[in-house]
Formats: sequence, C-alpha cells, structure tokens
Amino acid sequence: MRFQSRNMNYIFNIEYYEKIDIPKPGQKADEDMEKEIKKRNKEIEQFSFQGNEIPAAELENCAYEKRYSYKSFRLYTRYPGLLTGIGYPHDIKMKEAVKCGFLFDYVTGLPYISGSTVKGMLRSFFPGDNKSSEVSQAYEAYIKGLLQKGEHFGLQGLKEDLFEYHDRFLGAYPDAENCEKGILKMEYITPHETFKDPNPISILKVQPNVPFVFRFLLTDYKIGDKVVVSADEKLKLFQKLILDMGIGAKTNVGFGRFSERRTSKNYEVRV
Repeated sequence: MRFQSRNMNYIFNIEYYEKIDIPKPGQKADEDMEKEIKKRNKEIEQFSFQGNEIPAAELENCAYEKRYSYKSFRLYTRYPGLLTGIGYPHDIKMKEAVKCGFLFDYVTGLPYISGSTVKGMLRSFFPGDNKSSEVSQAYEAYIKGLLQKGEHFGLQGLKEDLFEYHDRFLGAYPDAENCEKGILKMEYITPHETFKDPNPISILKVQPNVPFVFRFLLTDYKIGDKVVVSADEKLKLFQKLILDMGIGAKTNVGFGRFSERRTSKNYEVRV
C-alpha cells in the first residue's frame, strides 16, 4: 500500500491503520500484516515534506501588528533526535507497529512543537510555580546570568510579562525545504522492568540535523518608560534556554537537544 494523502497527520492517524487486520486479544498478528506494517513504517521514513511550508505568523488584528515584534530563530535537532506528542494514543497489538503518538500540524501535516509546549518549557525554568526555595534560587541565578542582570534585578515582573500578559508563543516547525535528508525516522525505546526481559517499543522521531524555526510575538519589557529587557534580549534568552535544556519528551536520555548548526554526522541510535 502506498499512502494517498499528502498530509502526514492524516497518514499517521488514519491511513496507517486502513486494511490492517488487527488481532484480537490473545491472538497472534498475521505475518503478512506484520510485513505490511513494516512497509508503512518505511513509507513514513521516506515521506517528503517538500512544499509543506511553515504556517505564516498571522497577527490577529492591526492592533497586534503595531504592538508586537515578530521574532524567530533557527536551531537544528541533535543526535538522537526529537520526540513530541508521544503521549497521544497510537497503538495496535502488532510487533512492528508504532506504539506511541506523534504531534503533527493538522493543516500542513508537519511535525511540530506546539506554542503551549514551548511556553511551558520556558516557564518551567523560572523560579516559583510551587518549586522549592532551593530550586527557585538556582533558577533565578541561572536566568539572571543569561540576561546579565545583577542580583537586585527582580524576575517576577519579567515572568508575568512573558507568560501572563504580553508575549505570544507560536510554536516551532521544521524548515522542510532546507532539510538535507528526510525528517522522520523509526526508533526503539526499551523500558526495563526488574526480573523481566526487555520489551522494545517502536516509536517515531524527528531525526538529527533537521532545522526547526521557533517563532514568537514579543514586546519590550518596560518599567515605566524604561526598557528593562528588550524583545531581542527575550529572544536570546529563549534560544539559550532551549539550547541548554532541550525540549520535548525524554530529554533526560538525550532527545530534544538542539544546536545552532548542523552536526558533522547524522548518527542512527537505538536506546
């Protein structure tokens, strides 16, 4: 079977399952069906996103256009790649089938990192939000160091300006037109349980060296008429946080890490 749609969101969540005889509980999957699943996995890996453009950063009205400054930066996925949306359901009881979901844009079909995910990740490294005093102090020192602000600089006002009032987080999309190779790749993770054999789980990832464009609508942070942290300084802060901390699932084992340039080699990985 060759997929008919040109939208990977539809392919992954609808076409992937079509004409597959899913085994009932306790039954073994048909060998031909397992082979068909392997073929579909390979088609996903070979899928070309050429022509799928990053959605335009459309402003809601003219007042927004005057108030906000559109800002963006480009980063490249690092080995072993990026996982996003793996908590969504995508599971059939077949050995080779993709067992976890993935986040694709509904309209373009591009894999992406939602604006809410970017916002939540960035906010998580600011003090407060029920963190312990020790952790909050460490994050406060870290953020102030990145901003090159003295110890008397108050972060609470900036935090509210960023995440409560003014700025908009548009999410991150791959620049498909400038990918040297494909975007998606099959991957396996192996949860280990005590006294049990390892059970590899097949998942989907964005492979290394894929350029992602992170986009924002930002304002200068002011106290009175004085600009305390400019929109450009906010952008640099966001970029540094993502480079330092990563984003997406399983950053603790290396996924979701980025670099400012392509790496020299595009390694395969099995975790």
